Amino acid sequence: MIFLVAGCNNGKQKNNELQKKQKVSPAFSSATQMNSSFTAQGVLIVPELNIKLTPFVAEFEGSPGASILLRNRINTAVAKAGYGGGGGNPRFIIGPNVSLISQNITSTAPTQYANVYELNFMVVDVVTETIFASQTIQAKGVGFSPQKSFISALRNINLQSAAFMNFLLQGQTKAMRFFDENCANMLAEAEAEARTRNFEGAYAVLNSIPSDAQECFAKIQEKKIAYFQMTLNVNCAELLSKMRAELGKFNDSSASGFNPQAMSYYSVIDKQSDCYDDAQKEYNSYTAKLDPTAKRNWDMEMRKYEDEIEMTKQDREAKLDSFKYKMDHDAKLAEIKAKADVEGNQKLLAKYKHDESPWLVRLFSSGSKLWKGEMSDN
Repeated sequence: MIFLVAGCNNGKQKNNELQKKQKVSPAFSSATQMNSSFTAQGVLIVPELNIKLTPFVAEFEGSPGASILLRNRINTAVAKAGYGGGGGNPRFIIGPNVSLISQNITSTAPTQYANVYELNFMVVDVVTETIFASQTIQAKGVGFSPQKSFISALRNINLQSAAFMNFLLQGQTKAMRFFDENCANMLAEAEAEARTRNFEGAYAVLNSIPSDAQECFAKIQEKKIAYFQMTLNVNCAELLSKMRAELGKFNDSSASGFNPQAMSYYSVIDKQSDCYDDAQKEYNSYTAKLDPTAKRNWDMEMRKYEDEIEMTKQDREAKLDSFKYKMDHDAKLAEIKAKADVEGNQKLLAKYKHDESPWLVRLFSSGSKLWKGEMSDN
């Protein structure tokens, strides 16, 4: 699958050799080359990327707008390649180190600043402190203050060029190898999260492993399913509450018809969960109030519902539009999985504490000192 992105060639860009003082895994030195390209019409063809990255931008002191603008520019670029998002594992981040290359103050009135900046973008693993790929971009900006000059430069950088997309692809290629070579460590990390009953975090760690990392992906499936099941157990009270809300929408339940919405919540409450007995009582209480005709119709629809769910389990190739009730069931499961992924991501963000990582501070925070005169302007 590919994405088409309008392409242009603004800004000076070059692939950067990683500085020797930074930790770079030697296993990544011969990464597979994956190049994007332009069509005859000047449209950039970008292969779909499979690993989500969390953008990280240091706060620029005295210019919060610059931080927001740069973060949004990165988000837009990686989203176009399917590379960003709220889910995934926030240990893998993309961010820039910013340097002021030259500063020129005009003699005109009012005074303007014509500055040149260098932004070194890096894809890194915050846990192992490993740089997967880097890409340097120089940008010029003009403004009536250093801050406005910097914002002008940020507006001029092109993060949708072939060079930048190839940088993302290089990071992905190396990250893919990382997953296979560090699969045992990721399983151990997930197990550590599970031991603290952070099942959503455990699920998020394993769910971040893409299917393209085939060896590791196959190894973690059983555990990933188990951790998701544990999130269902933990969240059973919420599922039961939603089931009750759906059943309570009828003023007169005695003649009400089959309620697939309520049953889609009921069906994903695990039999081993703490609230399953309560869910069963709620179900029995509701069906006991049905009049004979409604009860007969309900039982018939329930058997059909259960048959369709069972058929789906047996036939993984069944199409979504083949079974009406199966769609309701899968929609609820997808909703719960998305919630587990996002909430697990948030818990891992709190664990990794990007803003407090000394390594990340050293790697990415130079730009935050632009306005204090602490950076070299040589």
